[in-house]
Amino acid sequence: MTAVETLLSVFDVRVEPFAICDVRGGRRLRLEGTGHVTLHYALGGSGVIAVGRSHTFGFAPGAVILVPRGLPQEIGDAHGLGTAERGSDETHCRTLPEGMRWLRAGVGNPNVIMACGRIQATYGAETGVFDLLREPIVEQFPEAHSVHAIFQTLLAELSEPRLGTKALAEGLMKQCLILVLRRLAERQDPRLPWLTALADPRLDAAVQAILSHPEQVQGIEGLAGLAGMSRSTFCAHFRQAFGRSPHGFLSESRLRRAARYLETTELPVKAIASRTGYRSRSNFSRAFKALYGVDPNAYRQNNAAR
Repeated sequence: MTAVETLLSVFDVRVEPFAICDVRGGRRLRLEGTGHVTLHYALGGSGVIAVGRSHTFGFAPGAVILVPRGLPQEIGDAHGLGTAERGSDETHCRTLPEGMRWLRAGVGNPNVIMACGRIQATYGAETGVFDLLREPIVEQFPEAHSVHAIFQTLLAELSEPRLGTKALAEGLMKQCLILVLRRLAERQDPRLPWLTALADPRLDAAVQAILSHPEQVQGIEGLAGLAGMSRSTFCAHFRQAFGRSPHGFLSESRLRRAARYLETTELPVKAIASRTGYRSRSNFSRAFKALYGVDPNAYRQNNAAR
């Protein structure tokens, strides 16, 4: 298994409530940038989306659009955003009976209908799958692609929440994101640096060691040796790919494994510290609390109470 496969198998997804965005009569719908990645799924109509000041893309039904954190967006119909009237940006918002929001711009028949929501995709507490994304991703999937059935199930779940909806929605969204990431990897798209960097077998070997057996890693020197690089070259390559130091990534991987032990076993905290590469229980407890906000015993008790 490659490091990419391992990372994709364990990353976590959180899904915020979706809204139905409805654009009519040559109008445009403005959405503010947020602290999360925004995902749009085109349900009907061909349109144009402008992201920030420098990115404008056309889309058709079945498109999946990922917008980086913090960038505002404007959605218009296929005639383009430039033709929209300046006084036409009024947005009507109401909550649908099932709990989803409905955002409408303009009057008349719908020209563009999209499902829009905020997502978080992370490995551990600090490493975001899309943290280094600086420009939007627009993937147009063919009509028969499996991603459409997944989205229809996801939206049906979110529109009428029931027992298990949160877990099911997050699992479905993870499937959708993996299908997008697969496409990016197959064409070596550079917009996600970690995805292309892990095509290099040298960096792949080091990251796979962190993900699979973090307790066995002999520090940054050991990782640089696996990659066949000097320490400084390895650290520079790693930071360029992941936006953080290899030490931080290794520490988080160890603590993530420790959290799983606390959730699923009755091993003493000292034994868990040893199994995850810590020589001292006190050092382990301090590092664990810094990441999770509570010490290991409290974390175990909190999870047992759920």
